[in-house]
Amino acid sequence: MFDQVMSEKMALLYDQAQDWSKPVQLDIHDRRLAGNYKKISEFLLNYWVQNINARNAYLRALKAAQWDTFLDVIRLEQDQKQQYAQTQKMLNDVRQASVLYQNQYEQIHQAFMAEAKTLSVEPDMRILLEKKLGSNQKVDQDHAIFLLEMQILDKADAMFATLKTHPWERKDKKILFRDTAQVKAFNLLYQDVLRLNAKIESVKKRNMAALDQELKT
Repeated sequence: MFDQVMSEKMALLYDQAQDWSKPVQLDIHDRRLAGNYKKISEFLLNYWVQNINARNAYLRALKAAQWDTFLDVIRLEQDQKQQYAQTQKMLNDVRQASVLYQNQYEQIHQAFMAEAKTLSVEPDMRILLEKKLGSNQKVDQDHAIFLLEMQILDKADAMFATLKTHPWERKDKKILFRDTAQVKAFNLLYQDVLRLNAKIESVKKRNMAALDQELKT
């Protein structure tokens, strides 16, 4: 019954997590469970809910910073006239949101690992708890995605530095530098961003496949 309840709850949790525009609201309690299984189920679900809500709050912060418009050439051309004030604020906001999320991720994990060691359950059940706590696919792969996103942010900082220090102009939806060396350097950074985005999509697909398998077993 424990596995059935957890599979049902995880399916609900995963469905809600896809809509990161609002916090997850999941009832972690279930009357079908009692004793040690009830404690472990509620403990794990609470852990996963907190992780997902931290991740989704971070995604909302990126949206609020208009991070998806960073390389919008028309926006950059307009912002150039304002000494790139909007772009600088965007990068600052994204960096701040990233630091906050990283801190929350570490705090949640440390707090729950510490609580797991003192939770009043039988020794064999504690082993089950620690195994489940350390092997959740979504939490692990969400953080793997975050680390890739941090690499993209570093590339964006480098691209922004190039834009600020070297003359360029817009042609349709492209950025054209006067210096060939800067064209090459900027394009290399852009290709790195595309490569990192492809890795993120690959991790997401593996995450979905792993969850589907977990729900079937």
